[in-house]
Amino acid sequence: MSRISFTPDRRMFLAGTAATLFVPAFALAEAVDLNLFVGTYSSDSAKGIYPLTYTAATDSWSLGSAVPAIENVSFGAYSPVSKHYYLLNEKDDGRIGVYDQSWTQSYEVSSQGAAPCYASVDPTGGYLAVANYSSGNIVVFKIGAEGGLEQPPVNRQNKGMGPNKDRQEGPHAHWVQFHGDHIYSVDLGTDRVLGYSFDAASGQVGEAFEAYHAPGGAGPRHLTFHPDGVHAFLVTELSSVVIVLKKTANGRFEAIQTISPLPAGFTGESFCAHITLNAAADRLYVSNRGHNSIAVFDVAADAHLSLRQISPTLGNWPRFFALYEAQKRLVVAHQKSNDLVVFAVNDDGTLTPKDQKIDVSIPVFIGAVA
Repeated sequence: MSRISFTPDRRMFLAGTAATLFVPAFALAEAVDLNLFVGTYSSDSAKGIYPLTYTAATDSWSLGSAVPAIENVSFGAYSPVSKHYYLLNEKDDGRIGVYDQSWTQSYEVSSQGAAPCYASVDPTGGYLAVANYSSGNIVVFKIGAEGGLEQPPVNRQNKGMGPNKDRQEGPHAHWVQFHGDHIYSVDLGTDRVLGYSFDAASGQVGEAFEAYHAPGGAGPRHLTFHPDGVHAFLVTELSSVVIVLKKTANGRFEAIQTISPLPAGFTGESFCAHITLNAAADRLYVSNRGHNSIAVFDVAADAHLSLRQISPTLGNWPRFFALYEAQKRLVVAHQKSNDLVVFAVNDDGTLTPKDQKIDVSIPVFIGAVA
């Protein structure tokens, strides 16, 4: 597999048109080139976020030099209304850095919890939700006219534990998203998907209700919604399965299918991480850390899944990946082998390695530049 050498070009990194930071594949449908960035955990060799550009004419990738003093970027979000980035600093005293489009920090605020790991902006661009993993709470901020996060935020603290004493000694919020008139969060520590009513006009957030309870010890991690508004797909970290959910009443869900993203008979240690649905909602992708692969599922009209492919990711610990359908590419971020690996997305949704590997230390997130 070839290694790519890079010429830093921060001007190229900062170019681009307005877009959301965590861009669904369909939002890039007319794109040709890509202007992205890679978030990393801070270390001696990783110093911030790194520009990543894709040039379609030459089918080539270029990694620029780090934008310094941005630490532990576990996840991020962007508001096209305020035109600011909200980058999470995943440390015990969780922080949210607010940055303008030139990557100048406006200011930094507390995430009101420990180890923030996921962020999302609502469809109006006016609210930011953050999941704090270690403290097991979510917070919802109103975004001010100039990008500021108004204080105090709404803070919803979860309680409880699960049967896995090593990983579920308390609540661990791992994902949060706005969806219709609700906010949903996934809690690995208590095996639950929680729902909260949400009114974008007033900013009111209801108290938590149990939208779905996964089997004990499953350790749910991430969720993605089907565009039909009825179904959702939940991936579990500890039991390594995908659970297909169907909406019932009052914002709650029931499981209609459980399927493994691992090969039949696999007995090694593996933990699911990220999950993505394509724009047509007929392919679902799930990463396996440990088995170091991505499972590709066919999605039927009733949202049931069938396994099409398990593709080795050619690296170690695929924590995050990004799907770019216009470019027919999928990029995998390997936290432990310190690289990104590029795959071609075939017409049937399967993956083929592109023989392109990009060296970057401890990559854990890939975002789009606005």
